[in-house]
Amino acid sequence: MFTPPFSSDAMFHRKSLLPVINPDKAGNPLKHPAPKAPRIFADSATRSEIEPLFRAGIVNGITTNPTLLKKAGAKSWGEAKEIMKDLCALLKPHPVSLELTELAEDAMVRQASELSELGENSIIKVPIGGYRAVNPAADPYTGLKVIRRLWERGIKVNTTLIFNTTQALWAANAGATYVSPFLGRLADYGYKHDQPGRTPGNSLYWVEDPKNAKGDQVMHNSEYVASGGALKDAGARLIFEISTVFANYQIKTEILAASFRNPVQLTECLLAGADILTVPAAVLATVADHPLSDEGMKAFAEDSKAFGK
Repeated sequence: MFTPPFSSDAMFHRKSLLPVINPDKAGNPLKHPAPKAPRIFADSATRSEIEPLFRAGIVNGITTNPTLLKKAGAKSWGEAKEIMKDLCALLKPHPVSLELTELAEDAMVRQASELSELGENSIIKVPIGGYRAVNPAADPYTGLKVIRRLWERGIKVNTTLIFNTTQALWAANAGATYVSPFLGRLADYGYKHDQPGRTPGNSLYWVEDPKNAKGDQVMHNSEYVASGGALKDAGARLIFEISTVFANYQIKTEILAASFRNPVQLTECLLAGADILTVPAAVLATVADHPLSDEGMKAFAEDSKAFGK
C-alpha cells in the first residue's frame, strides 16, 4: 500500500504556481470548485474514443504515439500527420502530445518543427535516453540537447521514458514543459530482473559493499523508490520523489504520470503529487464505476417507482 510520508508546504506552494485547469465561465455566478485539479489526458489517437471523453469534460488533453496512430488507422506518415492534425483541432487549446520517430539530433529537431505546425497546442514527445541502446555510437545526451533546442525555439516538450528523479530534473533544466515517468514499467522490471533472496527492488537499487568489490552494485533509482515498500508501488514512490524535488526548487515542469497498470494507481499518483494522469481510454471508461454505486442506483431506481411517472 503506497503511503506518502508527508505532503510539504513547498509541494502545496508549487501547485499554486501551476496554471488554472478549470477556469470559471463568464456569466456563471457559480465558481468552479476545482480550478487547479490535476489534468487528465487520454492515451489514445482514436477520435471515436477521445471525442466523447473530451465533450463530457473527462479529459483535457491526449498523448499519442506511433502504435496508437497505427491502431487509429494510419498506414503512412502522411496519414498519421492528418490524424494528429485533426486531434490538435479537436482538443484545441488543450495539449496534444505527438511523438518523434527520428533518433538523431538534427533530424529530431527538424521533425519536431514539422509536427509543431500541426497545431499550436501540439507538444513534442522526446525520449530522455536510450539512444545508445539503439545505436552504440549515438550521443547519450541527444534527448537533452533536443529538449534545449526546442525550448529555445519556443516548442513545448513532453520528455518520455523517465524512470528516475535525476532524469526528470535534467529534462526540466533543459526546458521540458512536461516529464513523463513511466511508473508501471518500474515494477515490471523489478519482477523480471530482481535476484531472489535480496531485498525487493534490488535490480533497481543494491548497495552492499561501499567499495563495490564485487562490481555488482546497482543504483538506477534511490533506495526509497526501489525498496521503500511493495515493489508494485515503486512507480508511485517515484512520482512522490520527483514531486518533492520539484517542490523544493519551485520547478514548474509538470509531472505527467504514465504507464498505468490498474485504476488504483490513479489514486496513488494523485496522493504522490502528480500534476497530470495520462490514462488509456479503456481505464477512463471505468472511472465512474463501483459495485456500491451499482447497488445504490438500483435501490434508488426501485424506490422511485413509488412516485409513479
